[in-house]
Amino acid sequence: MRRSIIAFILMSLPLMSYADCWIISGLKGKASFSQDEYEFIDDQIRGAAFKMIINGDKASVTTLSGEPLSDMRYVPLSSNTIVGSYQAGGGITVETWSVTTDKKVMYTKVMNIPAFQQITSTKSFIGDIAGKCDK
Repeated sequence: MRRSIIAFILMSLPLMSYADCWIISGLKGKASFSQDEYEFIDDQIRGAAFKMIINGDKASVTTLSGEPLSDMRYVPLSSNTIVGSYQAGGGITVETWSVTTDKKVMYTKVMNIPAFQQITSTKSFIGDIAGKCDK
């Protein structure tokens, strides 16, 4: 009985709340597009920096000024990893962002858009954590 009461109390406590923000830049890696017969090529995002924000059960990726990059909706999976998805026109785009302990970010993106088959693609990039930011 005592264990049941303790378990109930622990389950009633709110889940750990995460709050963090990172500045991300220098994303580069590989990409593969349908129009190129899915052959992997070198790819990168030039001259751009982003904020990855986790605040409780909310997450976002924005410009440095705080504007959303897209209509993607993100959710945190942990204190350092988020996943986002966007569906339109019968297609779906899914992104993951994960900050490592050695000040890197791992980014993946999958676009499966039958109506625009030529942009159906996958990307896998590594970037730098340039620092922490104000939320």
